[in-house]
Amino acid sequence: MIHYYTNREISEKLEINLARWKRWSRSFLPPDPLGGMQSGYARQYVYKDLFKVFLGGHLLSHLKLSVAESQQVIEDLTPWLKRWGFLDLKTNGSKGATEQYRAAMDYIRVFFHALPESGPKAVIGFRYLVQQIVDVQQETVENRRYLTQRIEETLIHGDAAETNSFYAHPGVHMLNLSALAGRLVQRLRG
Repeated sequence: MIHYYTNREISEKLEINLARWKRWSRSFLPPDPLGGMQSGYARQYVYKDLFKVFLGGHLLSHLKLSVAESQQVIEDLTPWLKRWGFLDLKTNGSKGATEQYRAAMDYIRVFFHALPESGPKAVIGFRYLVQQIVDVQQETVENRRYLTQRIEETLIHGDAAETNSFYAHPGVHMLNLSALAGRLVQRLRG
């Protein structure tokens, strides 16, 4: 059974101001064909739409991106998010994971930075590096703890040779996607 959420329900569960949530919703979702100011119907959200608005709100309020930049990031990442199950409440980012790596799936980060603008029309564009920690090994030597991580990297809108440029770029943003999705699910179920 599909669960639909209302603005008020989401606002209370996520502890986000209702007016702010509605503003984010208008920014990141197409107009509601049934709902409107005077129609008498309140907008209802499935998890996919709810996650997009929550992600967009995080980009706006915490990473301080503009609405247009946040919309572009969501548009660029939506196919990847869908493929990895982040837009589905049941899988929530662990699609296709074996039990051995299910715990490691809690560590998916997205690094991104703006592409240099070229031409007379300023077109917003981003390059993305998705990091997934697939294995973590710990060892303690002389009261010091060492972690060795094995990371799988996926580049979106770029060449494989450009991976190291993400770490040196001064305008790179980091989005801890797994933590964000986990927080959303925890608050919805709580």
